[in-house]
Amino acid sequence: MKNRILLACFLAMPLLAQAQFTGPGASGTAQAPLATATTVAAAHKAAVDTPVVLEGHIKRQISRERFEFADATGTIVVEIDDEDLPHERFDDTTPLRIKGEVDRRWNQRQRYIDVSSVQIIR
Repeated sequence: MKNRILLACFLAMPLLAQAQFTGPGASGTAQAPLATATTVAAAHKAAVDTPVVLEGHIKRQISRERFEFADATGTIVVEIDDEDLPHERFDDTTPLRIKGEVDRRWNQRQRYIDVSSVQIIR
């Protein structure tokens, strides 16, 4: 009986102890964090999922959740869910800080910002 248990443990060991490649291109390894884009111009050039923190203002509303956001370097479309908008009223001259990430529709080349928070800068 003891020998059978020992044999079962011995046979199961290769299943439990697997070596893993951790070099370039390895799956499941921690990736270095992406640099944060801080201007609209940098966001236009950034890779999808790059975090952004932008300061500027909303120029106009395009649709229910899509707005045109501008800073000193240009404009970009931002998508803001209702729950992420500030609770205070603001207009096209109100300075804002938006946080989110660069995104892109699967069938379009144009990038936009998927916003996770909007703060009024005082």
